[in-house]
Amino acid sequence: MKIWNSNELIGKEVFDSTGNAIGWVDKTWNSWNDDYPGYFFGIKMNDYARNTYFRGANKLLPVYNDYIRTVGNTVTLTKTMDDLTKYWNKTVPCGPTTTCPVEELIEMPVYDKFHSRVGTFTTWVENNGTINNLGILLDPYICETWHLPNNTTFPIEPNHITTAKNTITLDQALHELKEYWQKTRKY
Repeated sequence: MKIWNSNELIGKEVFDSTGNAIGWVDKTWNSWNDDYPGYFFGIKMNDYARNTYFRGANKLLPVYNDYIRTVGNTVTLTKTMDDLTKYWNKTVPCGPTTTCPVEELIEMPVYDKFHSRVGTFTTWVENNGTINNLGILLDPYICETWHLPNNTTFPIEPNHITTAKNTITLDQALHELKEYWQKTRKY
């Protein structure tokens, strides 16, 4: 669903496609898709969803605006809870020989290969069951320096992760990331 003002959804209760309450919209981030501008929404899960489907995780569940069916006093998604948890429980490459569960990477700080702060891992994009891109919410300093809105996310392919312990380290320097994003995102 096309969303024109993402901030109007903050605080609204969210239901899956079968009518089960999931939680509330807590945050919103700009998407990196230039062809179909959209948003990612961070859902703060209610106790039932958190304990039943997400093993007690207190992290925000990211959903893309394409997963939203209707918006009124509440938000209804196009996906069931089983659909949403399918990607939450997947693993992605996080080093040459290691994989990490996506849920562990959510809200983890991201650094370039020279240990400069890039941002925070907040979301992902999947296609045909594969996680293709991880969404990095850019650090406010980078947004200011690069003249971008403060809630901007940019994608990075999982194969660019070299390590992921308490932080995520990428195999590129900040200037290389900027060049890559300028070419592919046309910002």
